[in-house]
Amino acid sequence: MTKTEDKIEKLLAKHPSLTKADAIKIVTEKNERKKQKRVEKTDRSNAKKLKNEENRPEQDEVDS
Repeated sequence: MTKTEDKIEKLLAKHPSLTKADAIKIVTEKNERKKQKRVEKTDRSNAKKLKNEENRPEQDEVDS
């Protein structure tokens, strides 16, 4: 059983009134939200790295 299937089964066990289609939709939407958060976090991190690299003096300038 995959992680997704396991999560669906746990959700159905916790909420027996849900249909399997509803549970799949809930798990899928949650995964998409988590994926989007990871992308946004990576983008922020990359932007921060670029900003720091721009502000850092070049190695040649430091040696002079």
